Amino acid sequence: MTQEPASAARKIVAIQLLRAGAALTVAAVHLAFAFADHLGAGLGIGSTWDGAREGQAAVMLFFIISGYVMVEAARGRFGTPGARGEFWRRRFIRIMPPYWIATLLLAGVLVVIFRRPVDAGQVARSLALVPEWPTDGRLRPLLFLWVGWTLIYEMAFYFVFGLFLPLPRGRAIMAVSGVLALVIAAGTRVPPADPLLFAVTRPLPVMFVAGMGLALWRGQGGAVPVWLRWAMLAALVPAVLVVGEPAEYTASDWHYLLWAGLPALLIAGGVLGGPLSLPRPEWINRAGDASYALYLLHLPVAWFWLWFWGRLPFFDPGPWDYLASALAASIAASWLFHTRIERPMLLALNRRFAAPHSGEELHRKTP
Repeated sequence: MTQEPASAARKIVAIQLLRAGAALTVAAVHLAFAFADHLGAGLGIGSTWDGAREGQAAVMLFFIISGYVMVEAARGRFGTPGARGEFWRRRFIRIMPPYWIATLLLAGVLVVIFRRPVDAGQVARSLALVPEWPTDGRLRPLLFLWVGWTLIYEMAFYFVFGLFLPLPRGRAIMAVSGVLALVIAAGTRVPPADPLLFAVTRPLPVMFVAGMGLALWRGQGGAVPVWLRWAMLAALVPAVLVVGEPAEYTASDWHYLLWAGLPALLIAGGVLGGPLSLPRPEWINRAGDASYALYLLHLPVAWFWLWFWGRLPFFDPGPWDYLASALAASIAASWLFHTRIERPMLLALNRRFAAPHSGEELHRKTP
């Protein structure tokens, strides 16, 4: 960490670093504990660690980043006529088409390769971000492509954020925060009946508010002292040791938020709290650009790799071989998807349905 003046480029690189790290963490955790540990003798690391906290903290970090980047990306758009509709169109284009493709890829892999029946109704509802309760009784509304549950929160946040874009920036952020607070407060009286209503009234949007507040403060010239940023990162250790796992972390309650959200807040504060000089920024930007593709595609790739990897020469069919090769395949597939499909598709859709503006680069790099 350095004390040199912050620049927009450096702030983007720091965000890209967090995005890439969060996506890689989610992919590695899922590949390790949802796929590899069911192969052979398992990973051999005992049953006390399942990667749940790391994966959930990475998701909370995504939410903080989204709040931060929306404030930065909308700079100059607050109070602008027509900003609301354009913002909604751009966010829909950025999030939904890649998600649809990944969902259909997963369905195709399961049907064509594994000959597993797929409920077309469930897939259709998932494409519309309408979740269902899982069959194991957990309080976690899920979609067919199950990492997509986070997109319910993302899209709800973008909807509320867009509502108040016609206001000046400070008032808009306060209004967004107030609406999210009211929704969360209402959630204390929402029984776990409808999975969509239950999901959008959980306290998780507090992370978006934290990201918006950090971006607003940094935009006004605020900066956390370097020593305190290092202290935040060092505080990860006691935060992990002191806050125990919730009885049912999938319920996404306040205990969950402390358990998974506190580490994410400490990381975000340490990295985004002031100027940060990073080596090889072009590599970090590329990794950040492909992070959404990695987040979505690692599940269909993981299923495909279960079938394909044992047919590769020089690979012993063990869990660690699967984990290493599936992670490498997921990263490679994500980069190809981003460069060959996602980026050209988004550029074409934005040219057709959303006018370009000065925040294009930041919009392009949000999760």
